[in-house]
Amino acid sequence: MNPTILGFIRKELVQALRDPRARGMLFIMPVMQLLVFGVALSSEVRNVRLAVVARPGDAFSRRLADRFYASGWFIKVAADEAQDPFDLVRSGRAEAVLVAPPEGAQKAIARGQASYQLLIDSLNSVRARGVETYAQAVLAEHLRDEGLAEGAPPFRFSTRVLYNPTGDTAIYMIPGTLCLMLCLVTIVLTSMSMAGERERGTLETLLAAPISPWEVLIGKTVPYVILGMIDLPLVLLVASLLGVPVRGPLWLIGLSTLIFVCTTVSAGFLVSSYAKNQQQAMLGGFLFIFPSIQLSGVIFPIENMPKFIAWIGWFNPLRYFVIVIRHLLLKGGDLGAVLPNLAAMAALGAVALFWAGRRFRQTLN
Repeated sequence: MNPTILGFIRKELVQALRDPRARGMLFIMPVMQLLVFGVALSSEVRNVRLAVVARPGDAFSRRLADRFYASGWFIKVAADEAQDPFDLVRSGRAEAVLVAPPEGAQKAIARGQASYQLLIDSLNSVRARGVETYAQAVLAEHLRDEGLAEGAPPFRFSTRVLYNPTGDTAIYMIPGTLCLMLCLVTIVLTSMSMAGERERGTLETLLAAPISPWEVLIGKTVPYVILGMIDLPLVLLVASLLGVPVRGPLWLIGLSTLIFVCTTVSAGFLVSSYAKNQQQAMLGGFLFIFPSIQLSGVIFPIENMPKFIAWIGWFNPLRYFVIVIRHLLLKGGDLGAVLPNLAAMAALGAVALFWAGRRFRQTLN
């Protein structure tokens, strides 16, 4: 390899790894983020505070309440018949209140007019829908055990949940977090590197040196591709320890990551070409990263977005990488699903690198 480029790569790697902040961003922050999303954060509906308002002698409602609390989804909130169920929800003491028939469930069932009312606090609409689904499942199971279920339907569905049968949030979120961390690390470090050269005045030394612009460009970008790839085995190890399967071939995961890292490093270099100092570079990097996260599908499904906004995601490399990594880790290595996304990432990376190269030549001139 060209000795000039090798010297650039060696210098950039030493400079990046010597900085404690850069080491923390490279090796500590990805692990901490994976632990937070894999262990602490979850979108599963659990620990729902449930109160049951029924007559003291209503044995049917008491058995139903016991089944709710035994399901593991609900936490008992003490309540009696005299309490206003709306006040329990309005005060925040309970997220849901199950109100039994006033005369008791057995008498209401005997008359054929048994009806339970479920009051749900729907400030969080997603959680409210989950509470409703759980409550209906518990009630249906209780009716079957009590011999009160309706007649069997003429057919039934046999449902199999694939790839994440337990519905574990971590298995879905951690691959997206892995993509997010690689994007954040590579763009921020790359953009701040060139801006730091300009801020410290060492860019003039590079301009005066007998080297070509493409050698400077390669020498400033390749080290951060290497650093981004170093992060991959670390985050894969943490993800596997948190229970995320790795079903796809490692070589394809590595190739996909390499294409993505090259794309984000090119984007970071492009951001730095517009920045005069590291503060501007960091701000520009975050202005690129935050919309990328929102339009990537890491947190919010792209399918739920309006079409006039979702089309912007076609120019977002993080969107394609999230699709590829989730597919490779959770489903396997279907090339028909992976290759189109890799091609889109590579095209965006080529555009960013060409644009950054043009900007860099203008800066040199």
